[in-house]
Amino acid sequence: ERTTEGVFTLLSRATCIPLRFLYSTPSRKIQMIQSRVIFYLAACITQIQAFAPSKADAFIPPRANQSYMLQKSAASTSAHMMMAPQDANEVIPAALTSFSSLLAYSDDPLGDQLKGVNGAVLGAIFVTVIAVGAGFVALLPKVGTASFDLTAEEEDAVLRVEGGYDSKDWEKELTEQGTKGYVNRKRKAEEAKESYQSTVESLKEMKDKSLRYSEADMGFIACLLRAAEPQVGNTMVDLGSGAGRSTLGAATIFPGFKKVTGIEFLQPLVKLSNTYKGKVRGKKAPVEFKCADFATEDLSSYDVVLASTRYLNAAELGSALSTLQSGAKVMTIDQRLGSGFKLITTVDDPSGDLVLNTGYVYERS
Repeated sequence: ERTTEGVFTLLSRATCIPLRFLYSTPSRKIQMIQSRVIFYLAACITQIQAFAPSKADAFIPPRANQSYMLQKSAASTSAHMMMAPQDANEVIPAALTSFSSLLAYSDDPLGDQLKGVNGAVLGAIFVTVIAVGAGFVALLPKVGTASFDLTAEEEDAVLRVEGGYDSKDWEKELTEQGTKGYVNRKRKAEEAKESYQSTVESLKEMKDKSLRYSEADMGFIACLLRAAEPQVGNTMVDLGSGAGRSTLGAATIFPGFKKVTGIEFLQPLVKLSNTYKGKVRGKKAPVEFKCADFATEDLSSYDVVLASTRYLNAAELGSALSTLQSGAKVMTIDQRLGSGFKLITTVDDPSGDLVLNTGYVYERS
């Protein structure tokens, strides 16, 4: 019994150690993989149940009733784990509950389950679990440490923008979603979106997905601007500027712009954007925030366009960009452009091993 308990403890620790590192990492970039990692690790453990003997006489007769309960619990566990990955807070408790059920029905549950199991298959499962766990332990120290290769001037500009948007101590505190300042801005954006949608009678006319709030990495914006090679005196427009972070970021990173304009559909966010103008200190280009639907705007007067949010409607974006003059530069993140635009270069996220973000710089033909 002690041996069985030791083996089970080893299995638990082999998977729980990397998971603990995952949750202690406050980086927002790993959220997309957290639930999937936890799901697959837990699934590897529970697959042992699939190799239990199918014949009734394969178990010790006095424990026939206990073995039946074990099979029933194992089937329940496997069925749960084959569902689509849910939030980590649901997957782990469910797995632990299932294992607790196994312990409750036998004084030696793992021994009953492993009796008659193919050794090669069991060995492969153990190796897979350990390899995956070790791989993530080795990978996680790199999460959040990889950064864009910026010049001293660019780094200074990025720090000033980040400091302006998260200026208070409580705003700088990290959560699983990001800084508390970001979470607060996202909440305000959701409230503005709901307020707008409550006034729209026709669902066909309602904007939804394109109004989802996001903030681009300032290092990413700096690298895109450097690749676009703007000229002193150029004008730039930020489509779907949100709370204005990317707009003010571009004006700070390249103060040579004659003017940087942020176009935002939701009026409360335009108002919020203006409150950050004075918070971002130091030299920057003149900035204006405009409440409008960029899809209906004439962009012919702009030399550089930034479309950093991933949720912009492709048709609306295409309609707006069609008004650009030849030679205008367009910077996007995870958004490819079609005919009428020549790809100049791409910018890869250095943390792309976890989140596949790609920046594109195009030139209007």
